[in-house]
Amino acid sequence: MKLSRYIKIFPFEKKPGYVLLYSTGKASAALVKEETRDSIGKGTLSPENKATLLKLGMIVPDGETEKREAAGFMDRINSKNSGLNISVILNLDCNFDCIYCYEDGMKGRLYMSDETAGLLTAFIKKKFRPGKRSLNIDFYGGEPLLSTGLIKSVSAEMKSFAQSRGASYTFTLVTNGSLFKRKIAEDLVSMGLKGVKITIDGPPEIHNACRPFKSGAGSFDTIIKNINETCDIVNVAVGGNYRESNFEKFPLLMDHLEREGLTPERIYELKFDPVMKRAGGDRPAADYTDGIMTVNEPWVIRAGTALREQILKRGYMTPKITPSPCQVEITDSFVVNFDGVIYKCPVFIGRDGFSIGDLKNGVRDYSAAYNLGIWKNEKCVECEYLPLCFGGCRYMSYVRDGGMDNVDCKRAYLDAALEYLVKQDIQYARKTI
Repeated sequence: MKLSRYIKIFPFEKKPGYVLLYSTGKASAALVKEETRDSIGKGTLSPENKATLLKLGMIVPDGETEKREAAGFMDRINSKNSGLNISVILNLDCNFDCIYCYEDGMKGRLYMSDETAGLLTAFIKKKFRPGKRSLNIDFYGGEPLLSTGLIKSVSAEMKSFAQSRGASYTFTLVTNGSLFKRKIAEDLVSMGLKGVKITIDGPPEIHNACRPFKSGAGSFDTIIKNINETCDIVNVAVGGNYRESNFEKFPLLMDHLEREGLTPERIYELKFDPVMKRAGGDRPAADYTDGIMTVNEPWVIRAGTALREQILKRGYMTPKITPSPCQVEITDSFVVNFDGVIYKCPVFIGRDGFSIGDLKNGVRDYSAAYNLGIWKNEKCVECEYLPLCFGGCRYMSYVRDGGMDNVDCKRAYLDAALEYLVKQDIQYARKTI
């Protein structure tokens, strides 16, 4: 038996004589005695420890076999995937004027037609192959609730279809939250709505400057009111986008949530991310030029770990550190734009060279356009962080390099942050999901 290639060993100061083993492939952690760790190399593991560490992915019978199997990781995930996930851009209209909107150059009164919606449901039915057990649609915009009628009609048809196949139908919303009133929430929950993601970019003064209504009025109070009215009937996840100049203010948002009664018991998830830089050639929104080009920037590492600590210590749920392949590598995951053009990731809608087909003609081969399997190289497969990275974010590579010929390596970020993040998950074990 050998230590897995995809493992990290961290000191554990709280318990002298022990070390923390973390499997990046299984997202599992084990606190073991130092002599147990040493016995792995000596081949003297007890049968009990051997069985446990094998199950947790900490040890493997053969290192070369593990390495070869790593190249087929995504194939195994895709072969076992019993769900179909479709992201639908219902429109490119919005009642907000966010300063960093990645759709800014494309926005307007552009809505999915009833004809295109019919093609969408036909496409989904065709892609829902025998053996599929779940169907989820993630409705985006623009602002998806400007197309509430279409959400209802598509959901009614898809729910009936899924049930006829002995499968489940659910849908989620990515919304600015300003239109998510209780009556709308009640109607949509009855049709399969299982979760809503709403963005709040910090305390009121920061959020209102970043995400105002088109009129220029602040949107913070409206969003807070709507969350309070709806979080008892549907899971509401709150996200937020920070910059180097304002991330230290985000704990004030958490203070505000608590004062408004939006305590950990009422918010499904809380997670903050840095604003990404827009790709070269894009028309900057309101001359907005801020944003990151890599998660390896030192301030991003510092901000991300610090804000996650604040989230967890207050009792809010936040995603656990876990293997996270890029969406483009998931076979049964598609993004459909309002006009019926199909992509693999929402940030690429409307960009030349990244459509992979359309609802009328179906999906064509997109392996070259998105450089599928870019991580299947010796350096990545040898890397202990492979299951947490898989070549990183295609969009980041595109922004930085103008294409996807290079991986978006996260080694510097994971070298600096992973130990801290794993220990956060252990310390706040009941608050990660």
